[in-house]
Amino acid sequence: MSTKQLQLKVIVLVLLVLGIGSVWYKNQVLGFSLTPEKQETVWTVESKITFDGDNAPAEVVLSMPENRKDMVVMDVRNIAPGYRFNFVNRDGERYGVWKSNGPVQGRQELFLRGTVYRRNGNSGNNVSPVPQEIVVDNESLRKAAVDFVASLDRSGSIRQRAVHLLQALTNPVNQDAVYLLKEAKVFGGKIKLARYLMRKAGLQASSVRGLFLGERSRKQKLKGYIEVADGDKVLLLNPRSAEVEDADKFLVWQYNDKPVLEVIGGSNSSVTFSTLSSKILASRAAVAAGKHSGNFLVDFSIYSLPVSEQNAFKLLLLIPIGALVIVILRNLVGISTSGTFMPILIALVFLHTTLLIGLALFLVVVSVGLILRSYLSHLNLLLVPRISAVLVFVIFIYVAIAVISHKIGLSAGLQITFFPMIIISWTIERMSVLWEEEGPKDVLVQGGGSLLSASLIYLVMQNRYVGHIAYSFPEILLVLLAIIIIIGSYSGYRLTELYRFEPMIKDK
Repeated sequence: MSTKQLQLKVIVLVLLVLGIGSVWYKNQVLGFSLTPEKQETVWTVESKITFDGDNAPAEVVLSMPENRKDMVVMDVRNIAPGYRFNFVNRDGERYGVWKSNGPVQGRQELFLRGTVYRRNGNSGNNVSPVPQEIVVDNESLRKAAVDFVASLDRSGSIRQRAVHLLQALTNPVNQDAVYLLKEAKVFGGKIKLARYLMRKAGLQASSVRGLFLGERSRKQKLKGYIEVADGDKVLLLNPRSAEVEDADKFLVWQYNDKPVLEVIGGSNSSVTFSTLSSKILASRAAVAAGKHSGNFLVDFSIYSLPVSEQNAFKLLLLIPIGALVIVILRNLVGISTSGTFMPILIALVFLHTTLLIGLALFLVVVSVGLILRSYLSHLNLLLVPRISAVLVFVIFIYVAIAVISHKIGLSAGLQITFFPMIIISWTIERMSVLWEEEGPKDVLVQGGGSLLSASLIYLVMQNRYVGHIAYSFPEILLVLLAIIIIIGSYSGYRLTELYRFEPMIKDK
């Protein structure tokens, strides 16, 4: 293997790994969909904070849900006139903080609204951070905990063991040990006690508080639950009913036993939550979540551009796909075209005019242009003046087609302006020279090959799945580049050459 061949294989391998790897990451981790019609369920979550002002400057601190597992929180907005709002991080946790512009008195209402959706990827650990172990100094309590855990059935799955432990706390067999543990203030309630006992039993458990996301629910309160790691899954257990809940619709709002709401300069504070579900395109949700989290592949990409520029790039990203079709048709099939990339530009015009109208307008312009160009050949003009004259003819043809079609009530003729005048002028010039040097047969072959190529490129480009993949996963262009390089190194027979040399094989 030569050095050039080795370099070629390395380049192709790197391009394929980068392209396919990026597409896989955006699909599996960031949640970009491979199909344009896929939708995600999103929830609008609104928290309402109320308190009575004490005629003093008020400060309100609310713990914030984090992007964890496959639940993504984005587009958080504050609705609280007269208050300054910002996010702060304390001990690795995120909080929303309101500060009043002056003393407040009377009933105060603050609102915070955000969008939440569950994606297929995994953005964090499968279970909430495990809090610090509860330190129990009392020997009797430690012995009671050991006796309780020893009385449990340790066979079965993690799910069965966790549920059995909660059931044993609700309907205890060892009444004395459970009573002693429940009355101990060191645990601070049933949830912390259950978490402590689960960890004694060898289960990785954490306590969380959150709310369930329904289609329409109002005035929810945060409730405490227990998360237990079961392999790569998370079990959400209700400590009140000893049942496993649906974790897919549960939004963890707070963990590690820290307060959800703190109000300074006010009293009688409370926070309630309302949720409302809706549907949006999966890619739109993935872009919003990627921007919110500052992901590199989203933050430094075309998604960060204004919408008008994004629409322009939607079209530009289709051009390499057209180039791949041209490479296949010319290097593998053996179709001749007038110019290398002229069919791509014509195909882009077809996207605006539709295929049949575009073909008809192209044939009319080129046919009339060839007639006028044949007259110029008798004048023996130099190249640049001749091309310029053809350009003027092309503009006259455009105007004539537009005016005539408007007069007879055909709006299709007005789309003639989508054709690039310079490209059409060069096409007429090339075909005219080819007619003079090779004859009309080669003109028909190259012209027909160009229109066939442009039509095939149009059919590929106008496919909504192709457009969606190109826009949502521009990294796929690296894969296209690798394929083009592979085809570029091919030096064997083309399909049309195999057909041409078939009689020689039969003679042998």
